[in-house]
Amino acid sequence: MITVRPSALPKLAVCRCFESKPATSPEAARGTKLDAIIRAAWNGEPIDADLPAEDEEAVAWALEALRALHLGGSKSEVFTAEDQLRAVVPVQGVEAGTMDACCPSQAWLADFKTGQERNYMEQMAAYALACMEAYWAEEWTAHLLFVDQKKVVTHHFTRQEAADIVRNVVNAPVVPTCCDYCGWCAAQESCPAIYSAAVEVTGPELPACTPAAVSRGELPPVLDALVEDEEKAHEFLGKLKIVNDWADLLKDKLKTKLETTSSAYFSRVVVAGRKVVPPADLAGLMPAEQVLQLCSALPLKKAQDALASYDQDAVLPDELVKLGGSSVSLRLKTVKKSLNHNS
Repeated sequence: MITVRPSALPKLAVCRCFESKPATSPEAARGTKLDAIIRAAWNGEPIDADLPAEDEEAVAWALEALRALHLGGSKSEVFTAEDQLRAVVPVQGVEAGTMDACCPSQAWLADFKTGQERNYMEQMAAYALACMEAYWAEEWTAHLLFVDQKKVVTHHFTRQEAADIVRNVVNAPVVPTCCDYCGWCAAQESCPAIYSAAVEVTGPELPACTPAAVSRGELPPVLDALVEDEEKAHEFLGKLKIVNDWADLLKDKLKTKLETTSSAYFSRVVVAGRKVVPPADLAGLMPAEQVLQLCSALPLKKAQDALASYDQDAVLPDELVKLGGSSVSLRLKTVKKSLNHNS
């Protein structure tokens, strides 16, 4: 039997054919590094002094969040050593995993997550089920600590709920499905669902998008109908995103190829960089106050970091922080058929 890791369960929940890529991305490597630092720091080990400011902030918040979750308890009751965190999931087909923190005396576990906030309910169900099996419990709580967003998402499971969630993923039909994880999948180049999506969003019933149609804000009838059918619009845009992602990757590959070969179909165009003048140099020719008026506003985090690098004790006054113009964007929500256990 082919087994799956608990960390893959959220991806398999939306596409049972998902296959993890063997290489580790820089984002994943950062997550692994911060997990180890947080767990070691909880046990009193020193924190790496060379961490970037945002990583230091993430580690500090994670430790404070752990203390808040375990308010009133003994620090030693929270296990963070890797040999204490092995999670043996009592479901056939699921490998053992490793949690980030566990407090058996209060029946909760915690997992640190970096990067974008995503759904991890199925992974937490597997870990909670492993804990309930190990500690003879009928209920367990799983806390997701999103260290970059500084946000805690909590799932609470009974033994039956956790077992059902994990088994439903393991026993789901192995059918390829387009989802947000297609770009992460090792099988993406041969996936029939991705090919089908490309055919559907580039089919003959979809006319070319002309500049005139764009200026008039007109959609062809086949797309205009999707404005009132949000479910189909969501499905179409999800497939379109996958196709566009592939198109971007194809263009990158072609540009690399054209560095050493010529083509009858493509040309590699190098756009010369703009001529620029560093503001500091211009300030040597005219009053600095006038130069500063030409510069755009700094993001709040960048301004805080710059001030701290100049004077680590300085505090940015609230009256200097302005609210920039707002913008409106459309984001596709993740639509799940199963009941979410967020609390």
